[in-house]
Amino acid sequence: MSPAMDRSDRGSVLMLMPAAVLIVVILGAMAVDRAVVFGAQRDLIATAQAAANDAASLGVSIDHLRSDGEVEADIAAMEAAVDTAMVAAEPGTTVSWWLEGDEVVVELVRDVALVFSPGVPGAPRSQEITARASAELRLSDP
Repeated sequence: MSPAMDRSDRGSVLMLMPAAVLIVVILGAMAVDRAVVFGAQRDLIATAQAAANDAASLGVSIDHLRSDGEVEADIAAMEAAVDTAMVAAEPGTTVSWWLEGDEVVVELVRDVALVFSPGVPGAPRSQEITARASAELRLSDP
């Protein structure tokens, strides 16, 4: 012990330890909640991309393509393709899709339950995430 240190200063660092542990736990909880949201976002984007690609590839009117060689949208086939792709989506996912010119746009929305945030008073229990994907209706280049 150095002569400059007073006996009353001993152990004062121990009082800071619970605060440091609390901060580390809170930052860890925030990191877990963000990881849950980002993972769900990634899955939702993949599902939206699959639905858009299926709608664009299966939603072409074969009869019209064979008769005059032009691409025309078959709305019923697109609807069926999007519905089939949505089987892979999590329950509670809402889907909307539309045509923008020669592109099929699919938008998915769902709530993701957070892990640690519900334990904090006033914090949200879930977060809404949105994913949008599009695919172009066109013939592939030879």
